[in-house]
Amino acid sequence: MAGLFIFTLLLGLWLVLTSSGRRRLIISLNENEYEFYIRHHLEHKGPLHEIYIRLRSQKTGQGVLYYRLILNGPHIELLNLTGTKLTQNAEKLEKLGLRLATKLNLNYFDCSDVSTRHNIKQWPH
Repeated sequence: MAGLFIFTLLLGLWLVLTSSGRRRLIISLNENEYEFYIRHHLEHKGPLHEIYIRLRSQKTGQGVLYYRLILNGPHIELLNLTGTKLTQNAEKLEKLGLRLATKLNLNYFDCSDVSTRHNIKQWPH
């Protein structure tokens, strides 16, 4: 019984260590593309129109909306740009998201799917 416990503990520790590879996203504005690496292995390389910054909303049980900024796209993992904290100040995050998207030449999307506040900078060729 103790051997099974130690084996399970060591297996869990090994899984945590091997799956916690360093993720890296490189955005090349000159070449209009990005590269996503896990450890030192290139997972995906694609054009900038595939990735975007988005304002995401989350409703609590009491009906209060909280917001955060994310960076996402196909073949990359969702990245919280605002950390783990959520805020109720959507206007401030929207300004920050638009500014980031403008500086990085990325698309920006509002939290609703249909919105006049979307800012599209990159189109598929």
